[in-house]
Amino acid sequence: MNRKVKFVFVLFAPAMLLLFASSCKTTRSSLKKPLKEQGFDYLYAQMLENQLDFDYLNARFNIAYQKDKDKTDLRGQLRIRKDSLIWISLSPALGIEAARISLTDDSVKFINRLNKTYLTGQYEMLDTLIRTSIDYSIIEAMIIGSDLTQYDVGKFKASIDGGLYRITIQERRKIRKYMKRGEIDTKILVQNIWLDPESFKIRRIEIKELGDDSKKLEVFYEKYQPVSNHLFPSVIKIEIIAESKITIDINFGKTVLNEPLKFPFRISKKYARMY
Repeated sequence: MNRKVKFVFVLFAPAMLLLFASSCKTTRSSLKKPLKEQGFDYLYAQMLENQLDFDYLNARFNIAYQKDKDKTDLRGQLRIRKDSLIWISLSPALGIEAARISLTDDSVKFINRLNKTYLTGQYEMLDTLIRTSIDYSIIEAMIIGSDLTQYDVGKFKASIDGGLYRITIQERRKIRKYMKRGEIDTKILVQNIWLDPESFKIRRIEIKELGDDSKKLEVFYEKYQPVSNHLFPSVIKIEIIAESKITIDINFGKTVLNEPLKFPFRISKKYARMY
């Protein structure tokens, strides 16, 4: 069980870690009229205009993590201070907290209460564990169904794909102000985004490193729910394809926006460092 909790942390943090409709259900019926072609600038602007706007987010969720035939089901609580901090508490069915996670732009912290261990580090650690690129901006964007706030827009194009608008950003680099001091090299990402033609909310995201098709991160937003006059994902499927395929299914329950939150995280002196 301890190992499973650790895996879920790694992926929900991914990661570690979540479509559509009027009245909370996905609209998958084919459109009666062909979609009108739109340029990238228009589609990208519509997507940004319809993104979730908040300062604080508090939500409960159920998560199912699967790697090969190994599957783990957990419940949890998620707290976010936008563009700053993600806090996650994970519990098994009995409701006793098993793990706690804290993510900022430059740090990853994890407590495993089941075996009294902890882990602290930077995102390069996650890259090593899941064999693909991940950072704070990607994790937050996955959860709330938005674009990557810390990356610029390089080469791009727009198209129609399967009744959805598809925008492709071929060169996404970390914005300089977000790069760590002394960092010389930064990953270059290729991102595909599929947009709902009516709400312009994201239905699917695909991210991979430029020139490497063997590793890929995909997120499917299968349902959204109305929260404080906004739409927030309620059912998310995350697939990470690297050395093996990992699937994470997240179902969000009660979600509250813009109520100030606390993010308690203390590592006991009795806990041992994992490595």
